Amino acid sequence: MTTVICVNHTDRPAMGYCAGCGKALCASCLVRLSTGNYCAVCAETPDHRPPSARGRRARTWLWVGLAAVVTLVLLLSRLL
Repeated sequence: MTTVICVNHTDRPAMGYCAGCGKALCASCLVRLSTGNYCAVCAETPDHRPPSARGRRARTWLWVGLAAVVTLVLLLSRLL
């Protein structure tokens, strides 16, 4: 029989899973809330879900698009 190991402590068996991100956690890593068990990161977010990197990527593409538009406007103003 295999034992599931804590994500943070490889020498401890997991006692449960985070309801937000699904990580296996030992007793000292589990944060018990009225809505379920969570890891420390998910327990501190308002919706008890892991923060996503999507917002950061979207912001990067916004700046790339803005730079492209500015470059296009400068090139067109030189040609006209």
